Amino acid sequence: MSWAVVARKDFEDAARSKMLWAITALFVLTTAGGMYAAGVVLDQQRASEALQWLGAPAAMIVPLAALVVAYLAIAGERESGSIKILLGLPHTRRDVVLGKLLGRATVVAVATVVAFLAGAVVLLVQHGSLPVVEFALLGLNTLFFGLVFVGIAVGFSAMMATRSRAMAGAIGLFFIFQLIWDFVPLGVYYVVEGGMPTVMQGLPAWYFFVQMINPKNAYSTLSTHLVNPNTATQIEQMLGGDIPFYLQEWFLVVILLAWLVVPVALGYWRFQRVDLG
Repeated sequence: MSWAVVARKDFEDAARSKMLWAITALFVLTTAGGMYAAGVVLDQQRASEALQWLGAPAAMIVPLAALVVAYLAIAGERESGSIKILLGLPHTRRDVVLGKLLGRATVVAVATVVAFLAGAVVLLVQHGSLPVVEFALLGLNTLFFGLVFVGIAVGFSAMMATRSRAMAGAIGLFFIFQLIWDFVPLGVYYVVEGGMPTVMQGLPAWYFFVQMINPKNAYSTLSTHLVNPNTATQIEQMLGGDIPFYLQEWFLVVILLAWLVVPVALGYWRFQRVDLG
């Protein structure tokens, strides 16, 4: 259980540095605060309608928090040289990667739980009710989403040797997933079809699959299904027919799981072979 020792120390260090409290305050402000403001401005009558405002900010805040928390997990210690001290203890490189993953994921998870509890209070105060099942499913989905982005950040950090490279990579990843990826399906469509789509209706299913490869989009779409399972999504309306398996809810979980496993595996593979001398 050497990885558990690394994870516990990593979490304690984050708590002492006040990183945990800053991330928690930001998440509470943007989720519960945003949901309360939306409820006042939009005059929503049902708690299920307001619940979407708890998950919507998470699509941006969770990746940002995870990348900030985890991008220096290994790269920072490699540059400072403290990684040699850590590996001088009875820890393998696998223990370090796994321990860092779980330690930083716990930081994001604590912030997420506190923010969702604050959101539950807002729902009860504004609407007098709490859709428990939908609320719990959305919370679990968001916790998993946070773990995914911590995995991406830790895997990337394991590949980098300096803080500057890790920081540049974290900033780049955030902008890719939040902004740049929106243009990727259009670019693929142009290459395949020889032109840009003129209308959204009639787009091929693979176009939406390229959108869903982005973990942020996979999370948002899955959250919509969980909160409003009987509401047709934009993809269903545009396809106007049967939904292929790679756009169904269960496959969105597969996409998120792949984004967790693959970056961590690649980061560990690189970290295992690098010369730390």
